[in-house]
Amino acid sequence: MSIQIFILGALSEGNYYPYDIKKRIGKHLDQTDAKITEGTIYYNFEVLLKKGLIEKVETIQTENRPDKTTYGITEKGRHSLEESIYKVFQKFTNVQSLYAALVHLDKVDNQKIAYLIEDIIEKMNKRLEYIDSHTPQEIDLQEDLKDALFLMRDHAYHSIQSDVLWLQKLLHHVQRRVLKS
Repeated sequence: MSIQIFILGALSEGNYYPYDIKKRIGKHLDQTDAKITEGTIYYNFEVLLKKGLIEKVETIQTENRPDKTTYGITEKGRHSLEESIYKVFQKFTNVQSLYAALVHLDKVDNQKIAYLIEDIIEKMNKRLEYIDSHTPQEIDLQEDLKDALFLMRDHAYHSIQSDVLWLQKLLHHVQRRVLKS
């Protein structure tokens, strides 16, 4: 879904060839481990085309070269982009799942995004409280297993805590966008 959000977001700004989109995605994903192949891009263009979210704008034919097709977004695609961005926040799984949506915050109601982020932070804080309140008691386990459980708990707690701090920064950023509009 995030690739489709990125494609729709780029096409909402103008018409592009799939290869142009691949280069744009590459620029945004350079800091991550994600790798996008041309096959993935072309497959997602086909999916979006079949759904009526994008349309072919122009096909350029030249000798000894494959056809180059330019695509644009449809009104249905603009609506789908907006709904997809909201859905990413509503179904939050991890910080990385938000990356494609972050690039296109200018295409949605940032007040609504702020509420969704506040909801995510609240849920994450409840997870932290749960971990705090369920510290493993002294139970009869092998020492290695007990150490492993404490290390896993510690990692989970600090990972969630780190995500909450990042989400608070994101919330502050989105709230500033709301004030500017």
